[in-house]
Amino acid sequence: MDFGVIDCHAHIFPPLAGACGFAEAATHLLHQQRAMHEHGNQPYRRLRDDSIVVERGLWAANDSSEAGRRDVGFRVGRAGRFEWEVNGEAQYVQFLPPYMADMSAPAEVVTRQMDYAGVATAVLQNDHIYGDSAEDFAAAMQRYPGRFIGLAQVQEAWAFRDDQLARLNDQVTRLGMTGLYFTYSGLFRSGYGTRPSDPAYDPLWREVVRLGLPVFWVNRDNSAIGSYEDELADVERILERHSIRSVLVHGLPTSRYADGDERLTLPSVVERLMTRAPVSAELLYPISWGGRFEYPFAKAMVHFRQLVERFGSSRFVWGSDMPNVERYCTYRQTFTYVWNHADFLNDADRRAIFRDNTLALFRG
Repeated sequence: MDFGVIDCHAHIFPPLAGACGFAEAATHLLHQQRAMHEHGNQPYRRLRDDSIVVERGLWAANDSSEAGRRDVGFRVGRAGRFEWEVNGEAQYVQFLPPYMADMSAPAEVVTRQMDYAGVATAVLQNDHIYGDSAEDFAAAMQRYPGRFIGLAQVQEAWAFRDDQLARLNDQVTRLGMTGLYFTYSGLFRSGYGTRPSDPAYDPLWREVVRLGLPVFWVNRDNSAIGSYEDELADVERILERHSIRSVLVHGLPTSRYADGDERLTLPSVVERLMTRAPVSAELLYPISWGGRFEYPFAKAMVHFRQLVERFGSSRFVWGSDMPNVERYCTYRQTFTYVWNHADFLNDADRRAIFRDNTLALFRG
């Protein structure tokens, strides 16, 4: 290998039982509870016997707004868990790896992990679960030059407002963030009252273009907007009006598009975004597949080969979701399951996916 590998999806964060950059801890906890309500990769479990709990007790099923939050004593636990009580029963979800005793991922530890895995640089994605992290990102970038690229964050529900535009500008000009992390899940704070493709959001997208930022889009299924494809269609409407380099965080959910022989039939909105718009998708199977399949995730390579044959290697960026992913496999395995097993990639493909495509996002 004659180049430094770039991981386009990683996190650093202080102990999560606190404000972590938000104005107060309560706002952070609100985002964490909503995120655990939406989380599906790890099951809820009953504490006394570790049996799986099917009921989703953290949020009202028919209310996507803040008012739907249930008072269940939700809290940040230890050793990777979020905890709460329903009908007197203690429950938890093992969201992070069990070794994370104080629920933190310091930059010092993550850089050591990067060294061990052979990763030169990591893009720090700024999700509300972990806090409002731009200040921490800036400090890490200063302490470890060249090791981190930081993404900015806004309150998506009101991201078109002047205070959020000022916040974005400050994170870019003062703190050195060079992209924007935008999760559709953040719209719960306004009850999904305004969609990001609505004209009201145009001040945000104009500012993103002016600042030359790529946007890392996080979309989910069964939201108040609709399906995963419905949320992608909303992104598509934004990109039709604004030229924004874009990344689909967590990659394409190929399992939903595969038949019994693992042949992929992709929906038209995916085809359009991946061929006509400046859109890349993360190559990031272990975090979504690790609960169902063993390393080296052989079926993932069957799917990924079809994606590369359809769209070319220039449309993909490798990511790990470190340290979250280590509930399933090691950091190095998030790299080697592709590097050692995707024999359909040539040297140019590897350099593009593991480095150059990510760098191109930030070169404007």
